[in-house]
This record gives sequence, C-alpha cells and structure tokens, in this order.
Amino acid sequence: MDAYIDILKQAIKYNTKEIEENADSYSMSEIFYMRGYTQSLKDVLIDLEENDLEDRSKFYTLRKFNLN
Repeated sequence: MDAYIDILKQAIKYNTKEIEENADSYSMSEIFYMRGYTQSLKDVLIDLEENDLEDRSKFYTLRKFNLN
C-alpha cells in the first residue's frame, strides 16, 4: 500500500508542476480536466492516509467509492 501512496504523491506532484509550467500549451478545457483529475488523486490520497487500511472491508469500500 505504501508504494501505491507514493505513486499517488508522485502523480499529484507531476500534474501540479505540469499545469504550472505548461499552462500555455493547453486549452482551458484541458486545464480544467487536469485540475479535476489532480484533485481526485488528492482526495484518494487523503482517504488512504486517514483510514485504517488494516481492516480489509474498509479498504474494499473505500476503493470501490474512489473508483466510482
């Protein structure tokens, strides 16, 4: 699970940097999409960090919620 959390953090960092440094290369629609996607990654990360994932039933419910 720690590896997955690290991947999420890296993706958030990369996406944020991409938007900040290359905003001129994207349309407003693409920027809004990227921001929304990055926010959803942040939400998943917060959920993973705040919940006790040792209880597999909570993890399954959390994963199912985040994928929808």
